[in-house]
Amino acid sequence: MNWIKGLFEDNSGGASSSRVLMLLWGVGVFGVWCYTSIHTGGMIPIPESVITVLLGTAAVKVVQRFGEKSETPPKE
Repeated sequence: MNWIKGLFEDNSGGASSSRVLMLLWGVGVFGVWCYTSIHTGGMIPIPESVITVLLGTAAVKVVQRFGEKSETPPKE
C-alpha cells in the first residue's frame, strides 16, 4: 500500500498537487467515458477539448517534474 502513497508525493516526500490533479482528471474522464459508452451501447469518442485538458495536465506534470529538487545531503 506504500506505492499508493508514493503516487501523490514528489521526490522530497511532500504532497504533489499536480499529481493529484492529473490523477483526478484521468480517472474522471475515464469514468464519464465508460458511463456514457455503456449507456449508449457504443464507444463514444472523447471530445477534443477534454483530451486537450487531459494532455495539458500531463504536460504540466512532466515539465514540473524537472523543476522538482530532491533533498539530498550535500557531499563533503
